[in-house]
Amino acid sequence: MPSIVEPDAHGPYAHPGTGHGYDFHDRTVSRHLVHRASVSEVFLTGWQATGPYDFLLGAQWPRLHGFYRLPGDRYHDPVLMAETVRQAGLLIGHAGFGVPRDHHFVMEELGYALGEAGLPGLAVTAGPASLMLTVGCEDVRMRHGRLASLRVHAEVTRDGLRIGHASGQLRVATPASYERLRGPGRHTAAPPRPPAPDDPGLVGRAQPADVVLSPTLRPDTWLLRTDAEHPVLFDPELDHVPGMLVLEAARQAAQRLHHPEPVVPVELVTSFDHYIELDRPCFVRAVRERTPDGCRPPVLVRLVQDGRTAAECRLLTEPVDGPRLPVPRDAFDGRPAAPGLLPLAS
Repeated sequence: MPSIVEPDAHGPYAHPGTGHGYDFHDRTVSRHLVHRASVSEVFLTGWQATGPYDFLLGAQWPRLHGFYRLPGDRYHDPVLMAETVRQAGLLIGHAGFGVPRDHHFVMEELGYALGEAGLPGLAVTAGPASLMLTVGCEDVRMRHGRLASLRVHAEVTRDGLRIGHASGQLRVATPASYERLRGPGRHTAAPPRPPAPDDPGLVGRAQPADVVLSPTLRPDTWLLRTDAEHPVLFDPELDHVPGMLVLEAARQAAQRLHHPEPVVPVELVTSFDHYIELDRPCFVRAVRERTPDGCRPPVLVRLVQDGRTAAECRLLTEPVDGPRLPVPRDAFDGRPAAPGLLPLAS
């Protein structure tokens, strides 16, 4: 297969060119490449193929994002790394492997880990954060000449400094197979009005509209609050709960367990087993895992709907002001998670 698919001159994908001096941060890529309705939510700014399964991508985070931000605004939100690699997988699928625009991508796994620089590598400065992603595709599977699935693994640098790595597992569904997968009439289901949010201060949020948890009678369990009109989490409109809302629910649940200490997820890995429907309740359950060496315990979060686990997320957090002790960051290497076991450092 060619190293990159040449888009049609009248198609939606502009070729970036490969000449010397190409600016990876000149402008955002087409929003259609990353399945976004708002241009402001597109973080990828350039791409080139460096081999049949290897790519170099540019990305840029705004100095302050309206939703993905941490208390104090000293550091960029690490969860942006998950959203950036999610967009990278979609772009590579469309532009690198020629997946048609009307096809669907099913996210099966998504995770990231900060590099040795830790949170200081994500420091907010006087300008936007310009990043480079060195992406390799693994487990590439083709069916009838079309991409069926792949795993993307990205090393993320900022001004030459390695600030972390991230990976995602994607599966491609044709329009017909997606309709069979989702079932008839699912796209017409109207989501109920979101329940009352938890106290924003307890989950690390400033605005009630950004809270995705609703309290229950159990201190370790919440009702997933899905607001289909949220301008970031539901961009574009979907017929199911988006994966980034799952990550946000896990982050807020971890923060709730650590309250009143403000924390940030420096490592996160998520597996998605089933679609989470908008018209039925979904419960978010969180527990601190035990660690034999006394290190900071990870938080395991499960999202349960209709009595079965739909998604599972494991997070390692640090105080927003930085760790009290050095934290090793070498266990999460982006490999596929074994059933029932998600890799995470210490």
